Amino acid sequence: MDFTLQPGEKASLTGPSGSGKSTLLALIAGLLEPDSGTVEVGGESLASRSEYQRAEVRARTTGIALQSDNLIPFLSARENVELALGFGSDVTRRRAPTVARELLERFGVGHRADHVPRHLSGGEAQRVALAVAIANRPAVLLADEVVAQLDAETAARVIDEVLTVDIAVLYITHDVALADRVTTRYELVDHRVRPR
Repeated sequence: MDFTLQPGEKASLTGPSGSGKSTLLALIAGLLEPDSGTVEVGGESLASRSEYQRAEVRARTTGIALQSDNLIPFLSARENVELALGFGSDVTRRRAPTVARELLERFGVGHRADHVPRHLSGGEAQRVALAVAIANRPAVLLADEVVAQLDAETAARVIDEVLTVDIAVLYITHDVALADRVTTRYELVDHRVRPR
């Protein structure tokens, strides 16, 4: 496949279960290595880099919100976001708690800032994971079914909030209404990404 996400582009990706959508996001993020071909982020090829170097590129350029919330279980929601602010963000340590709370408020979970992940519902944890993913202002946000546990109205609000962030966004969803909230919609079928 040949797939390019332009700076600032907002795109959704749909496709049948098992078609490889989550694998594609993991390849773009450098979490997996392709069997052949190349993956480039911001003009940098990930193929020739070590796992450590790919992690450095990821920390600088990519926000990732996966189906599993990926939160550190012993840190509160606010502390999870504060930790993310420490990776490449220009936010000072003193301002980090305030900025973290503001990000959580954007996604409607500010009132859960002091709760650890096990005390959050699945939908709340997903929204905290989104706040974590955009905390250091990455060039691209890769989001995998991050609103699947929310009711339709809340999911639409969260996606709308994600789309206001001044970064490229690629999100996977099975919800056609959510997929259509962006101008660029892709479908992954038979190992091919095609515009929808």
